[in-house]
Amino acid sequence: MSKQLTLGTVLDDLIAQKQLSNEAPAEIAKTLSVSLEQVSTPWFVSALIAVSAWLSVIPFLAFIFLSGLVEKPILGIIVGFILLIGSVILHNSKGNILFLDQLSLALNLTGQVLLIVGIAAESKDVVAVCLAILFMEMLLINIYSDQILRFLSVLIATVAVLVLIYDFKFYQGIHILIVLIAMGAVWFWIREASHLTDKVMASLHQPLAYAFIIALQMILLLSILPNSKFIPPVTWWHSSFSLTILLLALEYYILRSNNIITFSMETYTILAGTLLVALLLYQSSGIIASIIVLVLGFQQGNRVLIGLALVFLSIFLIAYYYYLDITLLMKSISLMSAGLALLGLRFIFKRIFLLSEGEQ
Repeated sequence: MSKQLTLGTVLDDLIAQKQLSNEAPAEIAKTLSVSLEQVSTPWFVSALIAVSAWLSVIPFLAFIFLSGLVEKPILGIIVGFILLIGSVILHNSKGNILFLDQLSLALNLTGQVLLIVGIAAESKDVVAVCLAILFMEMLLINIYSDQILRFLSVLIATVAVLVLIYDFKFYQGIHILIVLIAMGAVWFWIREASHLTDKVMASLHQPLAYAFIIALQMILLLSILPNSKFIPPVTWWHSSFSLTILLLALEYYILRSNNIITFSMETYTILAGTLLVALLLYQSSGIIASIIVLVLGFQQGNRVLIGLALVFLSIFLIAYYYYLDITLLMKSISLMSAGLALLGLRFIFKRIFLLSEGEQ
């Protein structure tokens, strides 16, 4: 007789699997009780408040630019620094007011732009500008508790690292960056349950977890740009190899977490199928990264992750078949063969898991 699935039984299972601490149920209950007491604002009201906040800051920004305060780099740095400090103070002292939240965000982003442009004009040193950006974004992630800004900070920092790689002409370093971001994304999502019950990670998890996913796919878009001089096309197999190892490790972790026997037919079939796909797509690391995101989405039951994975998977698949150096007939045959192979794998997986459940 199957056990009734309730929130309590799910939490007990997660504690037994050591994915949650023993104190987690009390923290979750406290969070749920607080959220139920809060009255949610209709989305269209929130949207109008956000628009009004951004519109209200336009006259102030017009005054800054028209008054000549940013004509000299040093003035731009000073004004940008003041806006950053003021936005942090406003955000941390505003309480739960959506208008002031959006207003402080607009001022913060404006301050970042002024500070970056001022440093770039004053120093004329790409390395100094990128290091300043990295320091600023890491600092803001810690002291400015806004999900949108933390999400954008990760993307801005990623662009700064890419510029540093290009400036040092260390082009192969992009593969190291891809692997590090992919590992960070996997770590964020497979540890989601424990992060959401941790006092430090609870507010950081959602913006950073999604930002790592977008940053990963954003970098891999370089692999499908035509005539890109940034990275020679022949070297993208380095990222494909590393991402394949990460995908195999993720699949092994999921199989073990779901109590599927490690050395069994279903395990060998899944891992062998992954290696076969990786060999066929060794020059398309974007597809492998999208598969990693798709697996994470299904594992976590997250529709947003699944949607992001499908969007980027479609983009990379279209680019893969477009740049494939074969005739249109062979492309059609290849596409049909891939579809038939996926349908066959689905049938095999379904039979394997049904047999596995029957044995249990």
